[in-house]
Amino acid sequence: MEFFRVFLKNPINEKLFCYTLNQKEAISIEPDPDNYFSGKAEEVTTLTVSEYYVTQVKKDDLGNAGIIDTAIELQKEALWNRCKLDNKLYLRKLFEDNSPVTQLWRPVIKPNHL
Repeated sequence: MEFFRVFLKNPINEKLFCYTLNQKEAISIEPDPDNYFSGKAEEVTTLTVSEYYVTQVKKDDLGNAGIIDTAIELQKEALWNRCKLDNKLYLRKLFEDNSPVTQLWRPVIKPNHL
C-alpha cells in the first residue's frame, strides 16, 4: 500500500483556491497586509492558461499571515522586474515527493499589441 500512496497521484490531495486582491494593494510595492485581500478565497477547479509569477513553499498550511507575506514577496519580485500583475492570487496545495507543498500564482497582465 505504501508504494501506491507515493507514486499514484490522487486529485483529492490537490486543492486550488482563488483570492481577489484589493486593487490598490495589488499594484503597490509596499502593500498594506491588513487590506490585501478584498474577500474570502473561493475553491476553484481550474487555472486558466496564462503567464504567471509563481512561488512555492514546502509547507501545507502557511496560515493567513504566511499567505499574505509570501504573496507580497511574490508581488514585489514581479514589480521589481516591471511586470504588471492581475489582482487575482491562486493558492494551490499539493504533495510532491510525499511532502506537502503550497504554491502561489499571480497572472501576468500582458500589454495589448496591435
